[in-house]
Amino acid sequence: MKKLLLSLVAVVTGFTVYGQVVVAGVSPAAIQGNYDFTTQANCGAWPGETDDGTWGVLNNLDFNVAGTFIQDTLRLVEDGTPGTNPQGNPISQEGCDSIINDLTSFIAVIYRNSCNFTTKLLNAQNAGAVAAIIVNREDALLGMLGDAVEGIQVEIPAVFISSIDGAALISEMANGPVEMFIGNKIGAFPNDFGAVKGEFLIAPYGGNNVQLFDGFTPGLQAYNYGINDLPNATITATIDGPAGNYYTETLNFNALSGDTVFPFPGNATEFPAWTETSYDLGNYTLTYTLDAGVADDFPFDNVYTAEFSINDDILSASRLDVGVTPTYSNYPSNATTEYQSCWMVQEPSMNGMIVDGMWIVGHADTSVNVYAGQEIFVNAYQWDDGWVDLNDPNYDFAATTTNAFNNLNLLTFGTYYPASDNDVDQPSWVQFQTAITLQNDVRYLFCAQTFSPDVVSFGYDNGLDYGANYSIFAQPVSPVNTDGTWYVAGWNGSSAPSMALTQTYAGMVDPAILQGSAFPNPANDHVTVSVNASGDANMEIVDVTGKVVFSAPVTLENGQATVNINGFDSGVYVINVTTNEGQTGTFSVVKQ
Repeated sequence: MKKLLLSLVAVVTGFTVYGQVVVAGVSPAAIQGNYDFTTQANCGAWPGETDDGTWGVLNNLDFNVAGTFIQDTLRLVEDGTPGTNPQGNPISQEGCDSIINDLTSFIAVIYRNSCNFTTKLLNAQNAGAVAAIIVNREDALLGMLGDAVEGIQVEIPAVFISSIDGAALISEMANGPVEMFIGNKIGAFPNDFGAVKGEFLIAPYGGNNVQLFDGFTPGLQAYNYGINDLPNATITATIDGPAGNYYTETLNFNALSGDTVFPFPGNATEFPAWTETSYDLGNYTLTYTLDAGVADDFPFDNVYTAEFSINDDILSASRLDVGVTPTYSNYPSNATTEYQSCWMVQEPSMNGMIVDGMWIVGHADTSVNVYAGQEIFVNAYQWDDGWVDLNDPNYDFAATTTNAFNNLNLLTFGTYYPASDNDVDQPSWVQFQTAITLQNDVRYLFCAQTFSPDVVSFGYDNGLDYGANYSIFAQPVSPVNTDGTWYVAGWNGSSAPSMALTQTYAGMVDPAILQGSAFPNPANDHVTVSVNASGDANMEIVDVTGKVVFSAPVTLENGQATVNINGFDSGVYVINVTTNEGQTGTFSVVKQ
């Protein structure tokens, strides 16, 4: 795996500004710990302001101020509306009408669905709530937008959590009181040493191919939130797997009050790399454990884990289910005309890896849409821009910048048509038109694509967060393209797309199959096919309808032959090459 290390400055500035603001379960024990959350869309400071007005300033409340927090009991809202929503939850708990139960001194819990966020919050505020937690209808996070008139009137803070986390809290509420903490932890407790999800390094892939894997170096950013100095604080990283414990390392810190410690690769204090002479196949768990050196007054953010596996034929961004197919939990999308969910792969030693297809997980709401027959593409691009990392001065990697994506050359693609609506939310393997051989130190982008994003989206594994890997190594992990615009950081927290490459190796390749590529791709006037053969051959080009638009003998000089496609209509074409010795190869190209 990559050994790229960045400076201390990059480490310190790479993380989210939410580090000191948390949403955490306090009691009972079943719900303790930090929860992923979002707030208002486009807010510059938390709780911040938007065009919708000011949220969360009741009694001058400002979570940007150290030690400012709310800690109270949860209560579901009730507005008396009969019926259940499409998710099976009571409509009365969406809070769209005047609340009929008393929320005085409670944190209101509200289901998202059929009315504006600010309407819900204003109704909860009028019923006495001191804050609100809105539960999404799916396992995903988004920024909340509101109404400009009502937004000005909302003065209680509000956070947004996933359906899975919301269901866990609401289930526990049925057993008794559930207490939550929302706010700034700095200075809130005497002794408090903790960390935040997404601010620790994990394995390079959820499913690591043993032919490529050469270990990795742990690293984590931690905070002394407490009032007191912690001269004996420690962080321990362990890796356990099929044969027991493989790695245990502890680092010691004198963490002053308000300090941040960041033992990342390349910094003054760092964990040693985990390497083995050989790696056992199976499932592994990386665990980070923080110890304040004294009794921690807020121990709910002291332990974090990340699972990964090592196998012999799959490379996966997400974790693998039973070692074969990608894990999935949510399906983010906000496109209207085109959507590509992508995953970057670049390794210094590919060991002759040949990729013949990719697993994806497609999603659609089959209660209102038809999934069967939807056209889904899987694309393999060679990413030929000259930048080294996201700090390259030649490019501006602002969220809406397209410079970094100027030279995506399509190497091959596959097409998938779900056979029935029963295929929704199921891992599906899509074969590429032709297998491709991945080269050392070349950047590739593998994508699932739909031109019906109002119907189709793609799975992600929320159990992995590549946020620290993205920040420390300055490499894109999971870019997305929505409606023609690329976003290098992808979805929230550098998510793990539910994609897995299936592979074979050079010694296992059928010698009758030509290996190579077609370039440039996309092409305008001419396209060149480069293969591992020479001499006379025949080239046939077929359009997406199966019509042969070109067929002629060619001579492979140094393995290459060029053909003029200037007169072709724009679209995708398949190039079939057959040598006089009977070797065949199939390559795809886009004519602009």
